[in-house]
Amino acid sequence: MITKKPILMIALAAVVAVGGFALALNNSPANAGKSLMLGLGNKAPVSKPVNYAPEAKATKAGMAMLEELDSTFAGISEQASLGVVSIQSGQGASGSGFVYRTDGWIVTNDHVVGNSDTVQVALPDGRTVPGKVTKSGDAQIDLAVVKIDADGLTALPLANSNLVRVGQFTIAVGSPFGLDDTVTVGHVSALGRGSTVNDPNSMTARGYSGLIQTDASINPGNSGGPLLNIHGEVIGVNSTIVSTTAASAGIGFSIPSNVVRAVADELIETGKFDRGVLGAFIRELKPIEKTEFKAPGGAMIDDVVAGTPAAEAGLVAKDVIVSLDGKEVPTELALRIKLYEASPGQSVQVGYIRDGVRKQTSLKLAEPEQPQQLGMMGQPGQGNMQEFPFDRLFGDQGQAPQMPDGPVRLGLGVREVDATLRSQFKLPAESKGVVVMSIDENSFGAQVGAKQGDLLVELNGEAVTKVGDLRTILEDVNWGDRVTVVLERFEDGKMSRLTQTRRIR
Repeated sequence: MITKKPILMIALAAVVAVGGFALALNNSPANAGKSLMLGLGNKAPVSKPVNYAPEAKATKAGMAMLEELDSTFAGISEQASLGVVSIQSGQGASGSGFVYRTDGWIVTNDHVVGNSDTVQVALPDGRTVPGKVTKSGDAQIDLAVVKIDADGLTALPLANSNLVRVGQFTIAVGSPFGLDDTVTVGHVSALGRGSTVNDPNSMTARGYSGLIQTDASINPGNSGGPLLNIHGEVIGVNSTIVSTTAASAGIGFSIPSNVVRAVADELIETGKFDRGVLGAFIRELKPIEKTEFKAPGGAMIDDVVAGTPAAEAGLVAKDVIVSLDGKEVPTELALRIKLYEASPGQSVQVGYIRDGVRKQTSLKLAEPEQPQQLGMMGQPGQGNMQEFPFDRLFGDQGQAPQMPDGPVRLGLGVREVDATLRSQFKLPAESKGVVVMSIDENSFGAQVGAKQGDLLVELNGEAVTKVGDLRTILEDVNWGDRVTVVLERFEDGKMSRLTQTRRIR
């Protein structure tokens, strides 16, 4: 169902314009001063405002504009629905997808198909057909394609996501909570968002970058479905949300269409997806930094991982990458797409700006790291949009019922320490343990005072250096047992060690 928010906004603008026209007609000397507010301190009574009826001609003009807008959204929704499908995986999860090519290729999210090699695809005309899955196998690329054998398909065109602007209308189409052909309308809220989301199906951390943020209502089951512009073109694939209720809170994220095009085409043509890795943490260049670093655009290097191609090529933090193999990269996303199109082992020329001076270096791209296994739960309220079971907070096992015979939960979301987390939480290079990423309310983790960024280094007297250590230790712990945890906290360059004992409840 199309939301009324954008229509109301335009309706309000129309009323203001019409009202102004009416006031101008009635602002005669006879009426002068009747609706003027007197200054502060003046005891004279303030007259009631005069209500004027807008002219019929102006009202008709406003209604014509609204009717045109209404018809436009309805037309886009009807046409787009012809190319949107529902996908049911063998793991019980369901989601959405859209027809990418009329010869039977469907685009969806990797987390929608999960570990399934085949899925069931429900078409708009009522047919349900089997589909063969081709996945990227890359935790940083939450995209997959599905091949079906069906005719009469309507493909949705992809827009150039580089042209997307904040404030533009968006239309999301999909199957939230299994409700096929659901349409919601909103705006582009922001561009260039990034996030790491824990995927409970694969038990890995998915990294997202360059996402389109929208306030169009997106819920579990919308994953894999298209986010459209007012021309009916796909500007993104709906993939993740932020919410405290496992449903829409008006903050949804879509993978940009230019990324979708690069990944989908390679998956279709080669049956796999390879990308080259620099070994540097990059981000979008802020407007003020363009002046500070004398760079027209590009991707700012925040940190370089030792022993990687970027480090060996002499790249350092604060370098701004502006080209790859002679092709300009005006944004972080543009650089990432170039790397998606490259292969591990490929030699490339990197153009960068350091201290206002343009330089160049060459390096050989590396392979992506293997996805990292996660701890007990994901970040509360943020995650991929599986809709099965409906009442589960995405990736959140800390919210699971605490059954006497069930597995013990600490209520902590943890990840093994790596270069990214060391940089994010300013941890020492030699730090070991698992990093606390999230804390479930009223859990053991909350009771012991754990904070995001803490290092969990010991549990019940046993050292913890990886997520597997926690699982092993907890196998011998029962509900009601007293558990001792040791946390290391780094603040203002100083480390404090916290030891707490609490009963698992």
